[in-house]
Amino acid sequence: MTTARTALAAALVALALGTPALAAPGGYLGVYLTEDAEGRDGALIEDVAPDSPAAAAGVRKGDLVVRCDGAAIANSAALIPTLVAGSPGQRLALVVSRDGWLKELSVELAARPGAAAAPPAKPEAPEQERGFLGIYLRQGEGGDPIVDGVMRDSPAAKAGLRVGDLIHSVDGQKVADPSALIGALSGRAPGEQVTFGVRRGDAEVTVEATLGRRGAVAPPAPEAAPSKPAAPPSASEGRKPYVGFALLDDQGKGPLRVDDVRANSPAERFGMRPGDTILEVEGTAVRTIGDFVKALGGKFAGDTVRLRIERDGWRSDVRLTLGAQPE
Repeated sequence: MTTARTALAAALVALALGTPALAAPGGYLGVYLTEDAEGRDGALIEDVAPDSPAAAAGVRKGDLVVRCDGAAIANSAALIPTLVAGSPGQRLALVVSRDGWLKELSVELAARPGAAAAPPAKPEAPEQERGFLGIYLRQGEGGDPIVDGVMRDSPAAKAGLRVGDLIHSVDGQKVADPSALIGALSGRAPGEQVTFGVRRGDAEVTVEATLGRRGAVAPPAPEAAPSKPAAPPSASEGRKPYVGFALLDDQGKGPLRVDDVRANSPAERFGMRPGDTILEVEGTAVRTIGDFVKALGGKFAGDTVRLRIERDGWRSDVRLTLGAQPE
């Protein structure tokens, strides 16, 4: 480890614990950060001190701080100057990323603990850090989770997962759609080995991956799928698209909300729920049912549509494969 990194680590720990070296005039947030000055995807929260401003605002272990007061945060080192310059009572707007969802949290900095005060103890039973695989998913025609991109140098890349792989099981348990695959991995910790059942073309293969730590790999854009012959026309080609949810609008005065999700529909297979808000379709803002229908113009069954949705204040961009309109 270089001297620069050692010094950075000391600064990070001092910041997290509120030691006298940073006691004046800075404010206290109450987070433990990774030793990272080179990452590009945000400041990774290693842990959150109990009863701290960060804990009160809803910050959790494993979150990535990607923006602070409107400024992009590339890594932990980029977040330090803002926190050091803060003062008790000052409010910061933190945009955090959690499992692909984004949310803005308002945090009020507190006074730093005094020199004689004991540093905040780590939680006795901290929330387990979730393992990192490093893939992008899309939904196949049957709802199956298909690898749409593999992050370079990620556990997935090292294990040999490829663009186009259809993952149908995790440790022998069937996964029917992207949300089921995400759920199957949600309780896994870094260092755990996971066995994936994969359909690759006409072959069945087994891929074993050792999960890593989130934030250790900067995610580039998904890699392009290898070229392949055009698929023969399917029975659904040219048919009207089907998402499978009912929408509610307020004549453009309020958000466009999901009122109901049809059983076995593309929306249900992806994991959408009643109460979700549809913000954008293919990058275009939508506020009415008419806006949504217009945004789907030119789309057919089998096409992929990009939706920006919001759930309980968290936002995410999802790619959903449209089904065929039932006869």
